[in-house]
Amino acid sequence: MRVLNLFMGLFHQLVKNTRDRKGISSIFLVMLFLIPFITLSVFLIESRYLYTIKNSADDAVVSSALAALKSADPVDAAYGEYVLDKDAAKNTFYEYLKKNMKLDDNLNPMSGSVAASSVHVDEFIVYDPGDYPTYCPKGTLIRNTSIHVVISFKARRPGLTGLFGKYVDIVVHRDVDNFYSLEEE
Repeated sequence: MRVLNLFMGLFHQLVKNTRDRKGISSIFLVMLFLIPFITLSVFLIESRYLYTIKNSADDAVVSSALAALKSADPVDAAYGEYVLDKDAAKNTFYEYLKKNMKLDDNLNPMSGSVAASSVHVDEFIVYDPGDYPTYCPKGTLIRNTSIHVVISFKARRPGLTGLFGKYVDIVVHRDVDNFYSLEEE
């Protein structure tokens, strides 16, 4: 009710000003609605941009983890023994993560990277047979040979830096497996 009274008071003041000074109230009214509209529009565009950056990083993590899953011995996989060498999987993951996200050897961004700061691999866990069924630290059920990855980095905010800061923290969590199972009929 108070908001309605506030707007009615503003409306009556605008009507009064219109009689006294022609045009100034029209400019004031346009500015009253234009500034929030532009701010909201920039916010919506920026949120979609940051969502796209997160999806790009997510795709990089998934493809790197799939490359690491492929590092298993194909003969063992053919007989249903799908066990990953943890060190080989980790090395392969890091190799492809650097390529996919355009990072240098210290995981710092190079030209064209979506990251604005160094990328931190917060969690990297390989789940082999005997380790599952279990839950990853973030609560996802693990039923197959999988790689659990959590990365974090900062992305540059394109607009509204005065309101929300220059950077935004992005965290990507993925549990990747290839759903391989040998079933006899």
